[in-house]
Amino acid sequence: MAWWRKKRQQNGAMPSDSETVDVMRRLAEEFVMVSGAPDLLDFTVESIRALDLLVDSMLEAASAEALDERFGLGMGAYVGEVIVRQSDKARWTYDIDQRTAAVESPQFAAFPHFKVSKRFMIGPEHSLEQFVRVALEDRMPPEARPMRAKGIR
Repeated sequence: MAWWRKKRQQNGAMPSDSETVDVMRRLAEEFVMVSGAPDLLDFTVESIRALDLLVDSMLEAASAEALDERFGLGMGAYVGEVIVRQSDKARWTYDIDQRTAAVESPQFAAFPHFKVSKRFMIGPEHSLEQFVRVALEDRMPPEARPMRAKGIR
């Protein structure tokens, strides 16, 4: 069960932004350690290309449905953490409407966990590298822009 669902069940509250930051960083770092490629995953934009290749190799070996939920959460946290570390303005937050962690900046809100899911379920047209580059170059589509109205604190 996802960490935010456990928290809500425990006390009815949504995670704070600082809790979201802590959990996403920890998940990203754990992901690097269990990925089988810790030397390639250095939180750079270039490392995301290696992540796309990792997804391809995993899909060759198993179906997307068979992949561990925690591994997917870790991969989404890693993608988001790359955006946060490579941007002066991006930060982790919790989106109440989507009930998930999001990366936001003054220009956009991005949902790396959703992108990872699409990459696994739909395929390479949902490139993680392109997602990160678009976010860092502030070329997110217009629907990614309104943040406060979409439940982000």
